Amino acid sequence: MKLNTRVRYAIRMMADIAKHCAEKPVPLRDVARRQGLSKLYLSQLATPLRNAALLRSVWGNKGGYVLARPADEINLLEIMEAVDGPVSIIECVENPESCSRAPICETFEVWRNINTAITGVLKGYTLKDLVDMAPHDERGDMACFPRDTPET
Repeated sequence: MKLNTRVRYAIRMMADIAKHCAEKPVPLRDVARRQGLSKLYLSQLATPLRNAALLRSVWGNKGGYVLARPADEINLLEIMEAVDGPVSIIECVENPESCSRAPICETFEVWRNINTAITGVLKGYTLKDLVDMAPHDERGDMACFPRDTPET
C-alpha cells in the first residue's frame, strides 16, 4: 500500500503552513517554493482542506492561508480524509456489503485490524507533532490561530 501524492503533498502543505504562519497568512507560492511543489497542485489541495474546515483563506494583497484550528488540534487522519476520503485498505473494510465473501472471509479481520491500526496512527499525530519533529531551525513559529481577517 502506498499513500498517493495528494495525501503526501497535503500533509506537507499543512505542516509548512503550521510552521510559517506566525505573523501573517502564508501564500501558496511560498509553500510551493519551500516544498518544491507546484503552486497549482497545492491550490487544488487547498479547496478540500478549506471545505473540511482545516484551512482558512485570507483575501488581499497580504493574503494566503492560515490553519482553521490550532496545529495541535489537526491530526493527519483529518487531512488525509479531506483530500482522499476514508482510509480503506480494501473495499470490504469500509463497506462489507460490497463483498459476498465478507461474512465467511478468513482474512476480513486481518484487513480490518490493519485498517484500524493505520487510522489510529494517523489520528495520533498532529500538525504540531510534525513541526516538533522537524529540525530545530525548520520549526518556525506556529502562533497563527485564529485571525480576525477577511475569509474567502
